[in-house]
Amino acid sequence: MRDSTVSGRYARALFLLTEQRRETAATLGDLKGVRDLLVPGSSLASFLASPEVRLPDKRRMMGGALEGRATRSVVAFTDLLLRKKRLTLLPDITREYEALVEHAQGIRRAHLVSAVALKEAERARLHTALEAYTRSTIRLTAEVDPMVLGGALVRVGDRVVDRTVRTMLEAIGNQLREARV
Repeated sequence: MRDSTVSGRYARALFLLTEQRRETAATLGDLKGVRDLLVPGSSLASFLASPEVRLPDKRRMMGGALEGRATRSVVAFTDLLLRKKRLTLLPDITREYEALVEHAQGIRRAHLVSAVALKEAERARLHTALEAYTRSTIRLTAEVDPMVLGGALVRVGDRVVDRTVRTMLEAIGNQLREARV
């Protein structure tokens, strides 16, 4: 289980800094690039995780790799994460930061869970309906879960629309158990 509280705090701090510097979108792209460089198992990630390498050497390597290729906010931020031994949180921080950027741009995330993959026309119709319902731009992600049995579940922010067969069968079962004959 990941600790989204710490990741969220780092992401919010970086977001506030980049908003002041007016480099929010550039920072997001650079953060994603650094995250991709530091995937577990990569040579750079292994070097930075090695207890045999001294922190000044790690900082010099990371600074040299990013200098001139990333915004100064990202260079300083990754250095901070390295010094605090929180570099492993970078994927979660990037995800939280991206959500903050999307929220500032008026984009809302929606997640669809269905038993089978929706056809492109069905997905487009759902996407349009969600944008009309929320009156905002929606970034829709989808997931297939055979346990759903049928129907779909959609999460938009903290709202959940659950029209899955599984949930409806559970509701019917509860009503039958509560019914008195």
